[in-house]
Amino acid sequence: MTTPYIIFSRKNCTAIRSCILQNYGYIRYEFPFINALAVEVPDEKIPNIRAHKRVAMIARDGSVSKLPLAPGHTESVDIKSIRQIICGPKESADTSENLKAKNQNKKTAFMLSKPKAQSLPFTENQGFGTTIAIIDTGVAPHYDLIKPYNRIIAFKDFVNDRTEPYDDDGHGTHVAGIAAGNGYAVGNRYFLCGTAPMAQIAAIKALDETGSGTTSDILAAMQWIAENKDKYNIKVVNLSLGISADAENPIDPLVIGAAALVARGVTVVTAAGNSGPEPCTVTSPGTSPFVITVGSCDERGRITEFSGRGPTFSGLHKPDLVAPGVDIVSLDAATCKGYIAQSGTSMSSPYAAGIVACLYSENPKITPRQVKSILSKMLMPLPGVPRDIQGRGALFI
Repeated sequence: MTTPYIIFSRKNCTAIRSCILQNYGYIRYEFPFINALAVEVPDEKIPNIRAHKRVAMIARDGSVSKLPLAPGHTESVDIKSIRQIICGPKESADTSENLKAKNQNKKTAFMLSKPKAQSLPFTENQGFGTTIAIIDTGVAPHYDLIKPYNRIIAFKDFVNDRTEPYDDDGHGTHVAGIAAGNGYAVGNRYFLCGTAPMAQIAAIKALDETGSGTTSDILAAMQWIAENKDKYNIKVVNLSLGISADAENPIDPLVIGAAALVARGVTVVTAAGNSGPEPCTVTSPGTSPFVITVGSCDERGRITEFSGRGPTFSGLHKPDLVAPGVDIVSLDAATCKGYIAQSGTSMSSPYAAGIVACLYSENPKITPRQVKSILSKMLMPLPGVPRDIQGRGALFI
């Protein structure tokens, strides 16, 4: 009987690789970007491995999942009603049918009217030339991502090893649309678009059809990004996923992996989790001081009850900011043409990730630290809300 572990080396993994094999272990992944291995070994062999002079740390390979959607906020959206809200009725006055349609779809109005990257004060590039990596359940070839030309420029599948983009859960596609959808399916790219509607997507499927995966799967996705960031010009990584932070165990492989990407010049944006309103509920890797951790608010800047709160168990103020996360309309993977409204910090994170992509499009040479600084100046502080709930404020465009 073997147990999955992640073993960190003091230097490269060459020496401990042979140690693993000698102790009846199996190596699942190698992570040169953090000098670690994902292995399966018998528990009774762990003391032998831990005693090796090159072994720095050992952590269990835990379960990771997409963040659960906030309850009661998931429904499909009628495209005809979307067009009617934006374009207005054909008649000069509102009919009872028009008013009914507006009332039924008023939850979509925020997504339709606010996150339009062409109105950003700091850029006209809308994320053009920049790639956002989405580590999630995959990304389906929705019209808003592949029309009028395909912006899913890379796809890597660590679950089923398929080569063409797909999403058998739907979570990753919804996330990708918030960051980079262009509204093509509703007849005009500005009708319903993400915050960076000209950015490219690198989709990495590390979660299965139930939205579940392992820490090592996420690290494998991060390793792929570290190896391919220059090839695809990946500047931003979105992580709308997480695992409960462990106060008893300071060794957090996801935090280590995220920090390694930031050290390589990639900005990591992650959701704060949906385990609020209690304190110390920010999920990993959002507990890292190096990532941008995003909580959730509604269109009026009111913090949602489910949004993860700080501080972290190490005393760090988190989240860094909050962004819209209630009834956010984005892409429906089931149809590849339709839309669906969902709520959660999973929706807030890509909202911010798209804006980060626009910053990189404007100035490709900025660093993740500079990105954090620029974002902090764009935020709207929420009066009377503690820092461990709102971060530095709300991000609206």
